[in-house]
Amino acid sequence: MGINLQLLGFQAVPRLAKKFEVKLDGFSGFLDLCGTPLEEFRRVYERCGRILEYFFKEFNLSWWDVYLNSDIGMERMALARAIGLQKGDIVLDVGCGRGYFTVAAARCSRKVIGLDAMNGMSRHGWWRSFMESISELKLTHKIQGLKADARFISLKDYSIDKVVAVHCIRNLGGKQTVQRVLCEMNRVLSKEGEMIAVENIPVARNNAQEAHLAMYRCKCNYSSGDIYYFSQEDLLKMFKSSGLKEVQVEVVDYNLSATPPVFYLDTSCLNNRQMEKAQRDYIAAVDMIEKYGETSPPALVIKATKHPK
Repeated sequence: MGINLQLLGFQAVPRLAKKFEVKLDGFSGFLDLCGTPLEEFRRVYERCGRILEYFFKEFNLSWWDVYLNSDIGMERMALARAIGLQKGDIVLDVGCGRGYFTVAAARCSRKVIGLDAMNGMSRHGWWRSFMESISELKLTHKIQGLKADARFISLKDYSIDKVVAVHCIRNLGGKQTVQRVLCEMNRVLSKEGEMIAVENIPVARNNAQEAHLAMYRCKCNYSSGDIYYFSQEDLLKMFKSSGLKEVQVEVVDYNLSATPPVFYLDTSCLNNRQMEKAQRDYIAAVDMIEKYGETSPPALVIKATKHPK
């Protein structure tokens, strides 16, 4: 289902059901999946797909309707507006991942290049899914996929109007790699262009955001591919040390489940003591989500212009 459009479906189905006054008996939403066995997760996943097919057939909906009614889609569209993308912009979306922001950017700009190495252990088939989704959303004329290492961007100097990195810096593996990627982003940025990064920060303003942080901490501690959120101070230091100037900062808080920390707790590689702690932490996080729900913490929007040579 493309850029994990099924995950968007988990989020959008309750809103669509309410909008069209459809009664859903015993529907398991995204929050109900936390802590479920893998077999149950797959069963609910398939049921969500069947419900979406019903909506498509009965109400003539498209995947755009699903995207725009999901927390992920609403947050990415709000970010595209907050960033200030213009209809004539050429945008490079660094670390595009599943393409959630790429498609939002395409709605607000002339062309978007989605760049990602797609080489993580859990990313098998992601690139193919990304391209299928672009076709599904009828954006092949506006989006170009570029499979590449963000440390060595295969684009010319000064060639991009807006270079963005949305919710990807924490996937790069450490400060040294982040700074290398930021320098590359700066290199391809046009002289009059703007570079923007969006990252959640480890701050909670309500219980649902506390629940998110608890689960995301588990994900970072007991799975691979993510590091915990950088502080605002660390993010600004990395930006300024990468040759950028006129750095502007804004904190946005949409209080949506926009970066859900979905993962399966696999304790097979842990010793007994580590396993017990992992299970305690995970159960505590699941309990918080069941009690309070889960929404992403505030995000830092950093904008900067190119430093003159």
